Amino acid sequence: MDFALSAFSAVADRVYVAVAQPAGVNIGLVVGTTGALLVDTGSSPAQGAEIRRAAAAIAGEVPLTHVVVTHAHYDHCYGLAAFDGLVTLAHRDLVTLLESAPPSAEELARFGMTDADLARPTRTFGLAAALDLGDCHPELLHFGRGHTDHDVTIVVPERGVAFFGDLLESAAPPVCEADSWPAEWPKTLDGTLGALRRGFVVVPGHGEPMDREAAFMQRAELHWYHDKAVEIYDAGQNAAGAWREDWPWPKDPSEAFVAQAIARLEASGRPRKRKRSLTLHVR
Repeated sequence: MDFALSAFSAVADRVYVAVAQPAGVNIGLVVGTTGALLVDTGSSPAQGAEIRRAAAAIAGEVPLTHVVVTHAHYDHCYGLAAFDGLVTLAHRDLVTLLESAPPSAEELARFGMTDADLARPTRTFGLAAALDLGDCHPELLHFGRGHTDHDVTIVVPERGVAFFGDLLESAAPPVCEADSWPAEWPKTLDGTLGALRRGFVVVPGHGEPMDREAAFMQRAELHWYHDKAVEIYDAGQNAAGAWREDWPWPKDPSEAFVAQAIARLEASGRPRKRKRSLTLHVR
């Protein structure tokens, strides 16, 4: 598999983003006066080492001190082993997942890895954690389930920037898979988006930075899709063939989101609430 890393580009004062291939994932860097924070680690320890070198070059005399992983998917997490000696952080359920359902040997081999190369964070948290980088204090937040059950957003109030991992995407519609929670996803976004001031730069997991308004629009689309999934579920139908050209997203991501939402509804045991028609009595 071919790995590549773009140059880090500034999105705010001493806040930078690079793009790591093959997944096009955004890697964030926040440089303070006493330390620097890296957001996500790429797809392998080798790529993580490249990211570490590039981030250190941008940070200059400020040491790279902290790394946060937004969630456990390969393009965000598999490079973590390259950051030994630093404080590495993630939500506690990321570690639970890696321990209870680790990636298969075949999955790791795709990235030139074995289980020994899959590092765990040195620190975890439940709801929130704060870091001290000298002149700025990034806030690590978990408001609930969405893209996964352990998504972390990183808000840097002093710099007007927030990193959302794959809770948001601008390169394509958000990816909804078997570990996603469609019903809770919009509410999870509300926890962070509602606290952002106008003018904040919102960095999604993939794609160009967004503004706060574009992020709210995607949140509304997620809510619309879940409502549509409930409608389809109550009608006793399934996602395949449900898509229409006037839906907000293309066919494949639309039907993937609806299918996962229906799967969660079925797993919850929620009864279908079919609409009832009134009997018309004619005299």
